[in-house]
Formats: sequence, C-alpha cells, structure tokens
Amino acid sequence: MNRMNAMPLRQILPYIAAAAIFFLFAIMFFPVDLFASDESLESMLPSPGFAKEWAMDGKINRYTKDNLYTYIDGEAEIYMPYGFTVLVSALYTKAGNAKTALVADIFQMGSAIDAFGIYSYYRNPAAEMVNIGSSGFIDESQLLFYKNRYFVRLSASGDNPSRAVFLACAEAIAQRLGGKSMPPEELELLKIPGIVPRTEKYTAQSVLGYAFFKKGFTADATLNGSPVKIFVILDESVQDAEDTINRYMVYLKEKGNEPRIDKSTQGVTLIAQDPLYKGVLVRQSGRYVFGITNLKTPP
Repeated sequence: MNRMNAMPLRQILPYIAAAAIFFLFAIMFFPVDLFASDESLESMLPSPGFAKEWAMDGKINRYTKDNLYTYIDGEAEIYMPYGFTVLVSALYTKAGNAKTALVADIFQMGSAIDAFGIYSYYRNPAAEMVNIGSSGFIDESQLLFYKNRYFVRLSASGDNPSRAVFLACAEAIAQRLGGKSMPPEELELLKIPGIVPRTEKYTAQSVLGYAFFKKGFTADATLNGSPVKIFVILDESVQDAEDTINRYMVYLKEKGNEPRIDKSTQGVTLIAQDPLYKGVLVRQSGRYVFGITNLKTPP
C-alpha cells in the first residue's frame, strides 16, 4: 500500500482542497480555449446545422500552416505573423435550394490580439456592425467577427443568403467558442479624443511599413480639424523601446532629415519630417513608442 492510501482522511483533505482551489482558479483566470486542443476546433462548427433547413454539406475541412495556401492562395501569408495554427471550414446548404450556400471558416490565431489583428485587416469602417463575439460586421455577402483567439468568416457561396441566415450561423458559432466577448486589453491605449471609430488596426510586424516598428496599433484621427494617423508600438522592454526610437532616428538621418530630440522625465520625444508620413511627433515612454504622423506643424 502506498503512503497516500495509508494516510488518515484528515491528512488527505488538504491535498484535495488544494487541488480544488487550483481548478477553480484555472477556470476563473484562464480562457476556456486554452484547455481546448486543436482537435476540438471542429466541434465549434454547428452540426448537423445551425437553423431550420440549413445543414452541413459534406465533411469539415481542416488546414494548418503547411497547407493553408491550398485554401486561400494569395492570402495565407497574411495570417502567419498573427500566430495562425489551424483553420476548420464547412459548407452549409439549404434544403431544396442548391443555388444558395454558406461557407463557415474558423481560424485559430495565436492570441486575442492576433485575432483582432486579422479582423481589423478586413474590417470596413463603413460596414454595418453586429453585436457578435468581441466585434463583428456584415454586408450582403459575408459576416466577419472575432472572439478570444478565434477569427470567424462566413461567406456566401452562390446566391447570397439572407441577413438572418448569416446572423444565425454566427451566433451559433460564437456560443460554441465560449469565454467572454471582450476586446484585447491593449486597445485601451487607443481610447483617446479624436480617434475615428473602427479604424483601429493591430499589425504584427512592420507597423507603418517600417521593420524597426515591430508590432503595434494604428488608427486614423483628427487633430484641430485635420486628418492624422496615430500609432503605438508595443515593445517588450524599456531597452527595446529605446532601441526602436534610436533606429528610427538613424533612418531619418540616412534620409537627410535631422530630427529634433527632447529628453525629459516623461521620456524621449522626437520631432521630424518623415519621407513617407510628413511631419511626425514620436515619443518613447516606458516600453512603448507612440506618435502622430501627417502633421503640418509638428512642434
């Protein structure tokens, strides 16, 4: 008999209590999808269907990094910087109507911010927004939304299904994805006056097209009635942020633009004329580098 089996009940109880507490904390603080394996992603697609007369036609197709290009050739490379791992796809058809069908795609990305990044890549600021997942939009031929680390795309195949059909399928998938419908916490950085709604984007590499701006957000905004663009670079440490602004400084000098540098307890502020983005004001503070482009009078 092992030692645990020989223990009196009063000595075993602390072990049971500790295990129970750990399990409760895991449920409370870890997203549901962290416990789900890639193999369970197929179960997020409604089967046999998502609404009356609408049923899955054929099997669920599965794609990974190695073969995603066979499904979305020309677009697959867009997903890779955002931690893409698996895509599951299914075709739904309506009984008695072979001309109208709906394709449901669920992309599993690296994190919630990565799922938002892909979603924001496709989002049209003028499109009709829908309250599904963390955020979604719809037009006559598609509905896109994201939730947790998942990006979902519903597309018409043949004649366009009705708006109600798109919504029914999206809601069925969103319920299966579980977890809370919350945007990434980092989006709070963009909650400032002047932001143009629904222009926020997350880019996983080369923000504004510059390799030294590794990853971060951009958004359109207005300042004193003029259009500008803001950006926030998410570096891993203060040292990384300082290196980022130093590399930008070197780039500007190589292009013949001498930046003006101001140092204070708030961080380093750079004012210059960027060859692509006109007047810019950039500041490093902590592990962040943020700034405004397209300024007429940066100072």
